[in-house]
Amino acid sequence: MSVLEKLNRRERVLILGGGAILLVLGLWIYIWQPLMAERSIQTARTARYLTVIELARNAGGAGVPRPTTPVQELPLSPRITQSAEAAGIVLARLDPDGPRLRITVAKAGFADLVAWIASLEAGAGVQMITVEMSRLTEPGQVSLRLLLEDVQ
Repeated sequence: MSVLEKLNRRERVLILGGGAILLVLGLWIYIWQPLMAERSIQTARTARYLTVIELARNAGGAGVPRPTTPVQELPLSPRITQSAEAAGIVLARLDPDGPRLRITVAKAGFADLVAWIASLEAGAGVQMITVEMSRLTEPGQVSLRLLLEDVQ
């Protein structure tokens, strides 16, 4: 504080008052304004989310009608194996669970798996019961566990 002691009283008041004003202005610009901007973004996002929920409630569970799939000749397990080979996905494990089938894929690309799951539901007459994906350390790679059953 030796610098302030060298100044007269008027100069000290000006320096300390200006510093306080700069501090308040800095807090306003760098803390308060970004917080308020983020708050308005989150408020808009919440409003959109609530709108989607309300639209879903008003739809009354009508949903999108599923196209009827032709009766499949092959059992579930060979159909899954053939479609996975066609998609280039290596199945680590297939476990029958009554009328359902548990599938494990140790490692595959995320986009490939999503496309394969979509093709299973669309063309193979299969309905997904559960889908669990876990991200691996390699970029874009995931592991997958599925529980599925015949649509029939």
